[in-house]
Amino acid sequence: MATTPATDYAAITKYAGQYDKQLVSQMLNGLDFLSQVRTLRKASSHGVLLPKMTVNKGVRPLNLNVEVPKGTNRSFSGRKLFVYGGMKIITIIPEEARQTFMDEMLDPNAKEIPFAQWVWAREMEKISQEINDNIYLSKYKADAAAWLAGSTYTGGTTDYVNFEESIYRCVTTTTAGQSPTTHPAKWAEVDDTVISQGWGTILANEINAGTISGANLISTGAISNTNALTKLELMYKGMTVAHRNIGGTFRVSSDVMRAYLEHERTTYGNAASPDFGDGKKYIYGSGKKWEIQECTWMGASGRVIATQKDNLVFGTNMESDYNKIGKSVETLHGTKSIVKWLQGCEISDLETLYVNDQA
Repeated sequence: MATTPATDYAAITKYAGQYDKQLVSQMLNGLDFLSQVRTLRKASSHGVLLPKMTVNKGVRPLNLNVEVPKGTNRSFSGRKLFVYGGMKIITIIPEEARQTFMDEMLDPNAKEIPFAQWVWAREMEKISQEINDNIYLSKYKADAAAWLAGSTYTGGTTDYVNFEESIYRCVTTTTAGQSPTTHPAKWAEVDDTVISQGWGTILANEINAGTISGANLISTGAISNTNALTKLELMYKGMTVAHRNIGGTFRVSSDVMRAYLEHERTTYGNAASPDFGDGKKYIYGSGKKWEIQECTWMGASGRVIATQKDNLVFGTNMESDYNKIGKSVETLHGTKSIVKWLQGCEISDLETLYVNDQA
């Protein structure tokens, strides 16, 4: 019976060692949200200041006797972006992957590539998908305390524990001794959602703290197929005139986008539901200044985020030793490697951001 050549192990290990930076870069560049937010590629783990300069009012009639500005011309402030390390340990058994690889290569339209390159491309695609699908509502809990047998934990969203090398969230209140192993129904393993703070979590925290309020927090109620068009227009009209004139993007989940399209169709009909000739959707009456953008990374959220592209920031560090594939080691049946990267999210300016009251 034919066996997989031993050279597969060496090729997979060598490819990771030679192209680790390119592979991690490929993984990060494969994130859906990267084109929809501002990306900082040299963010320090110590934090990056996102400076904000506010130019103050001062216009007045010409007076040749006046040489002093009215008040302060400008003021400076800023929020800070933090990035955190993520990782995935990967065991590759060539025999398991080779059949799928050979099937793909038989496709007449397939681009012929080396087996090792194909294996790593698939692994990086999966990591991209995991980050993209989980980042919006992520909460940084990598520092969760170890589970204690004598402690009780409260169900909900606040109690996280480190148990047997994974992070768990308590979903149902426990009594002493009820661990993720003995009572798995009371715990949810959440490793993929606790690497860093996501934009959805940041927004919820700011709303709870009262820093997003008043005109910037617009009550829409639940958005459906019968009201989406009206609700998004309501948010647009709730902005200040100055902010409406700046322009920007209404970021919505796929569910909200579908609801908007359906309500638009039933309101105006198929022929009277224009996309303005460029394949995009805009808020009616905004003069094409406010685009409606579907964001897969928002999951099933009912939140609408109206602001400029650069206001949502994603950080990583392409030059850091964290963004790499660690040393690959040979196992009995294949190879084991660790992929590491840095990730973080922040909102640069809350003043020019408008959200609705849905989570």
